[in-house]
Amino acid sequence: MITNLVAKWRDAKGVSKAHLARRVGVARSYMTKLEQGKLQPSGEMMFRIARYLGRPLEEVFQHERVNLNPNRFIDSK
Repeated sequence: MITNLVAKWRDAKGVSKAHLARRVGVARSYMTKLEQGKLQPSGEMMFRIARYLGRPLEEVFQHERVNLNPNRFIDSK
């Protein structure tokens, strides 16, 4: 899962969701859902957003580590 700090960097740049959405070619509703974590952007969209915000990709989008170890459910009492 990819988490994002789009809202943080958008606010730091002083632009609205609508403005950012127009600049990267999506609807404002897309940007709202993205900032809320309700959708996962394509790789191309992540690059567009990071480029417009003037931030490295990894500062705007981060891979959330998921614990896939099946033993995490075992009670060790």
